[in-house]
Amino acid sequence: MACDMNQNPRPDTRHPAHARARGFTLIEAALTTVIVGTGVLAIVAAQQAYHQKNDWAQRTGTAMLLANEIRELTLPMPLADPITNQTVLGPEPDEVVVGDYDDLDDFAGVPDAGGNFPGLTFNPPIDALRRPITDMTNWTQQVTVESVLEDNIAATFVQPLGTTPVVRITVNVLYQDANDPQPRTVTQLTWVAGQ
Repeated sequence: MACDMNQNPRPDTRHPAHARARGFTLIEAALTTVIVGTGVLAIVAAQQAYHQKNDWAQRTGTAMLLANEIRELTLPMPLADPITNQTVLGPEPDEVVVGDYDDLDDFAGVPDAGGNFPGLTFNPPIDALRRPITDMTNWTQQVTVESVLEDNIAATFVQPLGTTPVVRITVNVLYQDANDPQPRTVTQLTWVAGQ
């Protein structure tokens, strides 16, 4: 077999001038940076939304616990003072602090000049044993007591306090953050008590 000397048994290892270099071009690198950056921003935004929802859920849970503290405190109480039997609506003259309150109409507050009962506000909030929760000064409990008709306890029209055998107690729990100019209502708990 004759060997042609003109044939090169080895392939040409030189790269042609028009062959593409290996690696990323500047456009590919920039596009990759944009895609990765967008993904990172999406993760950061999702994390921030998660923290906001978690914070609100925690506040709502705390507010419901504070509202239930008032409910637990007032649940065993009669509508009117067992001794004076509704001769005094609101706190009796000798009941000056929440520790003295012994009936539900005491939580209606002292009537104003028009005979309206404004309710009570506790800041810091109190627990079911009537003790202030001193490390929760951002929280406020507002309690109102209203007489309602037995057959329409959800009505917005209320009766004068002490004129019906049923009262509706409402506790609004408010929270004021350092950035809030006014406290905001976080939750409201309402229940009915009767004789």
